[in-house]
Amino acid sequence: MKKYFLFVIFSFFAFQALAQLQRRMPQEGEFERQQREGSNTGEDKEKREENIDSLRAKLDAKRDSIVYNSKYIKYTKARFLKDSSRLFILDTTTKDFHRYRILDLPEHPTMNLGLNGLSYRDLLFEPSKTIGFDVGYHYYDRYLLNPEDVKYYQARTQYTELYYENPAFGRLTEQQFHAIHTQNVKPNWNIGASFAKQGSRNYYGSPARKADALAVNHLNASLWTWYQSKNKRYTLLANGTFNNLKGYENGAILNDSIFTTTTNVEREYEAARLNTAKHNNRNNTLFLQQFYNIGKQKSVDSNAVVLPTQRVGYKLAYNTQKYFFQNEVADESGLLKNYYIYPDSSQTSDSTFLKHLTNEFSYSFYLRGNSLSFLRNELKVNVGIAQDYYNYQQYSFNAKFQNITLKGDANYSFSNKANLTLNIQQIIQGRNFGDFLYQASSEIKLGNKIGSVLLEAYSQNQSPSIIYQRQVTNHYRWNLNFEKTKTQNLAFSYLIPKYNFRAKAEYFLISNHLYFAEGTDGDAYPKQIGSNINLLKLSLRKDFKFGKFTFENFLVYQKTDFGSVLMTPEIYTFHSFFMHHDFFKVLKTEFGFDVRYFSKYTAPSYAPAIGQFYQKGNIQFDTEPVMDVWIRTNWKRANLFLRYDYVNQGLFSKGYYTVNHYPMPYSLAKFGVSWNFYD
Repeated sequence: MKKYFLFVIFSFFAFQALAQLQRRMPQEGEFERQQREGSNTGEDKEKREENIDSLRAKLDAKRDSIVYNSKYIKYTKARFLKDSSRLFILDTTTKDFHRYRILDLPEHPTMNLGLNGLSYRDLLFEPSKTIGFDVGYHYYDRYLLNPEDVKYYQARTQYTELYYENPAFGRLTEQQFHAIHTQNVKPNWNIGASFAKQGSRNYYGSPARKADALAVNHLNASLWTWYQSKNKRYTLLANGTFNNLKGYENGAILNDSIFTTTTNVEREYEAARLNTAKHNNRNNTLFLQQFYNIGKQKSVDSNAVVLPTQRVGYKLAYNTQKYFFQNEVADESGLLKNYYIYPDSSQTSDSTFLKHLTNEFSYSFYLRGNSLSFLRNELKVNVGIAQDYYNYQQYSFNAKFQNITLKGDANYSFSNKANLTLNIQQIIQGRNFGDFLYQASSEIKLGNKIGSVLLEAYSQNQSPSIIYQRQVTNHYRWNLNFEKTKTQNLAFSYLIPKYNFRAKAEYFLISNHLYFAEGTDGDAYPKQIGSNINLLKLSLRKDFKFGKFTFENFLVYQKTDFGSVLMTPEIYTFHSFFMHHDFFKVLKTEFGFDVRYFSKYTAPSYAPAIGQFYQKGNIQFDTEPVMDVWIRTNWKRANLFLRYDYVNQGLFSKGYYTVNHYPMPYSLAKFGVSWNFYD
C-alpha cells in the first residue's frame, strides 16, 4: 500500500492545479491601450467609447467592493482580556496543520493506549501547577473543551470554519470533524458556536471482536458571546461548553507477541481481555465574566486597544462532572480483581459526580509614569478573592465543602527591556486550607541578535487528589490519608527569536510525591514517596532555515534519582525536515518528514476501571525512531494535508509499545482538509 502513496499525492495535486485555470480578467490600463489601437471611424469610436465606459465602470465597482479574507477576522481569549483588549489575526497558514493528533504534539508527547481518544499520560515530566480540590480523573483531559479554550471573535463578516480528518485508505480507524461559526450582531457584539466530533476504531482487539464498532465517540460543543460597550468601559464574556466523551476499554490484547510471532488473525480481531467495558465522562460548564473600567483610559492603535487605569471584575462558573464506568459481563481474564459493590453480579456500574460553583471578584489598578527612552516605569497590580463550592458524590460517600482563595499578581516594567512578575494563590479557608502556589519570573531583553534571558521560579503546596485518598467503586476501595505534595522549581531560559533558538534548564525538588503502584493483589494502589525527588530537565529548540528547506529540532534530557517512580524517559527528541515550493504559483506546498525518538524507561501498566497508569515491575521496551512522511498545501481558502504515519514500520522493528500490553498504531495514511468561509 505504501507504493501508491506518492502516486496518490501527485495525482491529487495535478487535479487541483487544473482546477486553477480561470478565465483571464482584463488588466488595469488594457482598455486605454485598446482605445489607442482601435479604429478611427466615428461609429467605431462611439461604440468603443461606450464599451470603454461600461468596462471602466465595472472595474471601478470592483475596486470599491470588499473581498473579505482572514485579515478581517480577529480573535481573543478570556486571559488576554484580563488587563486590556488584545486581539490576534486568524492564522490560516498550514504550519503544524498536519499534526492533528493531540496525543503526538512535538513538545508535549504522551504514552498512551495506542488510539486517539483513549487514556494517556504525559511522556515528559510536566507537573500540574494547580491547587485546591481535584477529583483526579485526568486521562481524558486533552479531549475536553474548557471555558478558557473558547475563542471570542471580532468579525467584520460571517466566518465559518470546517475541518475533517480521515484515513486516506484502509480501515476507518480515526476520524475527526469540527465546525465553527461566528458573526458580529453589532460592531461591538459577537456571538458564535462550535461543534466537534471524534470517532476511532481499535487498531488491535476491537470490542467483542466487532471491527466496525466505535471504541471512541467524543462530542464537544460550545456557545459564546462577547459584548463590549461603545466607550470600551464594560466587557461581557459568556459561554457554555459541553463535553460527552465515550471510550471502550479492551484491557489490552491477550497476544503480547504480536510483533514477534506470526499470526493468521487480523489485528482488529485479536482477542482482548475486556469486551464491554467503557468510560463515559460528561463535563459541562456555564461561564460568565464581566469587567468594568474606572477612571481614565489610554487608547492605543486608533482606539482599538484601551488600557484602563482601574478595573473591577466578576467571574461566575458552574461546572458539572460525571464519570461512569460500566462493564456488562464478568471479567474472565482476571484483570478486574475485586467486586466490592456487586459481589454476586457479573456487571459493573460505577459513577462519580461533582458539582462546582465558582464566584470570583477582582480589582486591578495600573500606575504608568512618564515613559522615557530608557525607562518605562509601569506597574500593574491585580488582587482578587474566589469562593469555590463543591458537592462530591461517589456511591455511598457524599461530601459538601468550600474553599476560599486569595489571588494576586503584580507586574513591574522597569523599561522595554526588563520586567518582573509575581503571582500568588493561597487557600485561606476550607477543605484544602494551606494549599498555595507562588510564582515569580523576570525577563531581560539583551537585543535583537543577542536575545533575552528568562528567569522563573515557583513553589507549590498541593492537597492530594481525592482518588488517592478515597475510592468507593466496584473494583477498588480504600480510605487513606496522605501529606500534601510540595514542589519547588527553578528555571532558566535563553531565547533568540531571530534565530529560532530556545534553551531551557529546569530543576525540580518534589516532596511527598503521590503515584499509583502495584498493590498486594497485583492491581493499582496509591502510594506516597517519603523521600525527596530531584529532577533536572534540559530542553533545546533550534530551527534551521536555508533556502526552501527547514529543519526543526526539539531535544529534551531528563535526569532523576527516581526514574522507576516517575516513569519518564531520559532522552526525547523530535525532528522535522521539509521543503517549501509553490506549484503553478498557486499551491503553497510543504512536504517532508517527522522523526521522534525516546529512550528506554519503566513502562507503566494501566488500570482501566479507574483510568490510572501505575508502576508494575521494571518493564522496559526497546525503542526505535518513528518516522512520518507528509505533504501539506494551501489552495484558495482551504488547507489540505496527506501523511503516512509510522512509514518505517518493519525497518527497525515490527511495532512498539509505550504502555505495558498496549501496542501502538501500525502504519497508515491520513488525509485532512480545513476550509474557511468569510461571507
